[in-house]
Amino acid sequence: MKSLQSGVISFFITLVLSGVLYAAEPDVIKKEAATDTQAKQQTAAPALEDLPPAPTLKDLAAKQHAEEAAFKKLAEAPVSGPYDEYNRSTPRSSLIALALAVREGDYERAVNYLDLRNLPFSLDPALDGPELVKKLVIVAKRAMTIDFEDISDDPLGHREDGLPRYRDRITTMKTKTGPVDILMQHVPRGDGVSIWKISNATVAIIPQLDKEFGYGFIGNKLSHVFPHYIIFGFEVWQLIMMIGLLLTGYLIALLITYVIVKILQRNQRFNKQRVQKFVVGPLRLLITILFFRATFNLIAPSLVARAVFEAKTFLIIAVLWVLLGVVDLIIYRLADRMSRNGQKDAVVLLKPAATGVKLVVVLIAIISWMDNLGYQVTTILAGLGVGGIAIALASQKSLENLIGSITIYASQPVHVGDFCKFGKTMGTVEEIGLRSTQLRTPARTVVHIPNALFASGEIENLTQRDKILYRTRLRLSYNNTPSQVKQVLVNIRELIDTNEFIDEESSRVSFLEFGEYAQELEFFVYIKTKDFVVYLEHREDINLKINDIIESAGASLTVPVKTINLNQASELSATSPST
Repeated sequence: MKSLQSGVISFFITLVLSGVLYAAEPDVIKKEAATDTQAKQQTAAPALEDLPPAPTLKDLAAKQHAEEAAFKKLAEAPVSGPYDEYNRSTPRSSLIALALAVREGDYERAVNYLDLRNLPFSLDPALDGPELVKKLVIVAKRAMTIDFEDISDDPLGHREDGLPRYRDRITTMKTKTGPVDILMQHVPRGDGVSIWKISNATVAIIPQLDKEFGYGFIGNKLSHVFPHYIIFGFEVWQLIMMIGLLLTGYLIALLITYVIVKILQRNQRFNKQRVQKFVVGPLRLLITILFFRATFNLIAPSLVARAVFEAKTFLIIAVLWVLLGVVDLIIYRLADRMSRNGQKDAVVLLKPAATGVKLVVVLIAIISWMDNLGYQVTTILAGLGVGGIAIALASQKSLENLIGSITIYASQPVHVGDFCKFGKTMGTVEEIGLRSTQLRTPARTVVHIPNALFASGEIENLTQRDKILYRTRLRLSYNNTPSQVKQVLVNIRELIDTNEFIDEESSRVSFLEFGEYAQELEFFVYIKTKDFVVYLEHREDINLKINDIIESAGASLTVPVKTINLNQASELSATSPST
């Protein structure tokens, strides 16, 4: 119990100081492990880029399923060659028996499959048979891919592989010094029968392979502290170290985000609640995931763990969350700016625009993740392209109206509440939607105009007038004298100059012409108002004053009169030929 507690304590101390250990010079490491020759050399697990490329999850799942079925079939198949209690008659049967012994955790039995003869004197005496088997298993998990069906089932082995007749190749590993063959060797059993074992040439290089592909200094220490149980493909020490790395990454993210929030809160341009929500949520997760990925090699992951790691599932989720948060922040900033600039109507478009951007980002994230899993992205994109064309054709009118709404909001020919004229339709704009614009007519009916048509048509915005024109003709009777007409003109011009609601600079009254039945004056004035109801009130007041001016001058207005002679009409009817 005490050793377990001390191991846990040493684990956390080692975890905190791991960065120092990896950055330290070899002399420092030698001083801290002077009594341990192996620890002097194994200061770290190999970097992930130094390992053979990991298969994708799709390929790994398919391969593992096929290999498991093949392994079970081969293990149950009859073995040719002489009888051997450890089933070492052929290279394949010997390797399968070794794998079964390792699965059962029987390393004492697994030693019988290693050729321990004639090993070099430089080999560490502390490395006994079971320890060599364990290190070979670790190397195999991390860097070997073995196809049992390719291994010979002949008692004499492969005869045309370019190797001596007493050796067979299991697989070839890529190391820093070049390719290395993992071999089996036909060795005498001692009773005149030859059997197959892992070659002593391979056994001799297990320590070197362990230095490059093993657990490293930290892994070797922790693997001796914690029990050797496999959970979800990880040993106990690896799971505990993963939890420790995640907790450490979260604490670092907590500290970084705390500083970022404090800095951003000093800037009044940012909404504190929105910024804090973004930083505390997605950014904190992203920092945690990035730290974990940067330190993932400390757990000396196997090929299976690396395949899961290369899928980048949690990294894609974190980046996706960050991007969605960035989109929200940008949309909020744009909405605030538009509201301050009086463009409140355009804010309506921001929500569907943000939704569209988010859908694109999510789609890209899904495609990237599926590509990491090993699926053919080009096939997926081709399918999406065909589907996108079909959807685009089916929703052509909807897209036109959507683009029309974007055009209306961008150019802003009208706003909600404006009184406008479109074609022969006049009304007040009640809503500019994504599909159509609604006009409330003076008859209190509602007209829905498609945005594609509304954006491309001629729109007359009556609300945006800075003043309203009042233009009419005053028809004075021919019975009025010239002096009376002059007095009317003078008094009306005085009215234009003195009335505060008339723009005197652009207004006028003039003797236009001698009409068929009256002397016609043109009254052309601008009334200073934008409100049509107020305009009507001022026009009424002006009309009453003009009426007083005409009456005070002794003049009168006239209208055309038509005289119909009924007697003449009846006579024409009587003399017309009968039908």
